[in-house]
Amino acid sequence: MNNKHLKLMKAYQNNIKISDKNLGDKYTHFENSKLDESKTLLYEINTKPTRYKRFARGQIVKVKFGVNIGSEFSGDHYALVISKKDTMINPVLHVIPLTSKKSKYNLQLNELLYDEHEINNLKELLLNESNPNKIKKIKTCIKYYSNCKTKKTYACIKHLKTISKLSICKLINEYDYLYNLRVSSDILKLIDEEIIKEYTL
Repeated sequence: MNNKHLKLMKAYQNNIKISDKNLGDKYTHFENSKLDESKTLLYEINTKPTRYKRFARGQIVKVKFGVNIGSEFSGDHYALVISKKDTMINPVLHVIPLTSKKSKYNLQLNELLYDEHEINNLKELLLNESNPNKIKKIKTCIKYYSNCKTKKTYACIKHLKTISKLSICKLINEYDYLYNLRVSSDILKLIDEEIIKEYTL
């Protein structure tokens, strides 16, 4: 066994030790995180993507932040895109993670994920759909986002981060309206003011 494999075996043993502790909080989905990380790296190596989805400033995405050290942001969370002039050849985004947890360090944005107009569109589709598989998919999206109706959303300004677009989670299905969501210019202005206060003199 060469030196590279010995290091990987040691890393594997360390991960098993962490997993066996059955820790909560950021370690709750530790095993899934490590598996996703390896799959994404292999996908990048084998596929060598050169074109990516383009995102607009103010859009909402869901990101696999992984399990990180200390108080670095971890887990799967929605995030606000703050990159300007994104392109299809740009492999990264600047994002601010979003959370439902209130904190003196987080900026309250109210409800972002529940969009009544989009929900009504899905309900209208449901009324005119006869395909059982499509009906199931539409209902899944309606249920998921209806559960977000009363949840407040907070922007974690202190955790502004650059991510790979390969870390962005897939949509629930083709009826998921997440990419249609975009925060208002007023919210973006508020975000900009907080970024200036946090990261400049």
